[in-house]
Amino acid sequence: MKKLLFILLISALMAPAMAQQAPQPLATPAAFDPAATPLPAQPTTSVLVGGGTSVEVSLSESVSSNSAKVGDIVPITVDKEVDASGFVVIPKGANGEATVTLVDHAGGNGHGGKLGIAMNWVFSADHGKILLSDVNHAAGAGSSKKGASSTATILTYVLLGPLGLFAHNFVRGKDVTIPTTKDFHVFVDHDIHVNATQKSTTNAGFDN
Repeated sequence: MKKLLFILLISALMAPAMAQQAPQPLATPAAFDPAATPLPAQPTTSVLVGGGTSVEVSLSESVSSNSAKVGDIVPITVDKEVDASGFVVIPKGANGEATVTLVDHAGGNGHGGKLGIAMNWVFSADHGKILLSDVNHAAGAGSSKKGASSTATILTYVLLGPLGLFAHNFVRGKDVTIPTTKDFHVFVDHDIHVNATQKSTTNAGFDN
């Protein structure tokens, strides 16, 4: 009888341990996240941007008559948002390109350096390219006048005092550098349409 009780006691003690070792059922895999639903495309509005619309740009990197060459491409940046009909047609910070059209290195006899920069184009709000001009081609709606690219020539001159000819020959002129802080005011070359989505952030009737 004592032996039977001992066996029953051992069995009772081992039962919890055996229960812990019993294989557990596999967890049900979590359901996968549903596929992302594409956001609906923003509605666009075709906005007329008239030729002669003002655009303010600056060089993204400085240019010097000491090192520049004719034909060099220079990146430019739009410094101020351009709006039309209540929409942003050229965002602030939009990129574009200019071309070096004239280089004259500084030299002796007080000859100062010269630089010519043509502002070619900038990106619009719909990622198209907008031609620029230094001429305000403002015209009636629907016209399509084209003009030469904007050329801004920066000159430097050295004013010489009453020096003798011999001394004058040793006076060297200064090269000119166009910094990134210089603003250029140019214009949209001709009437275009831009597919705009963003409302203007400026207050109508007030300068910013």
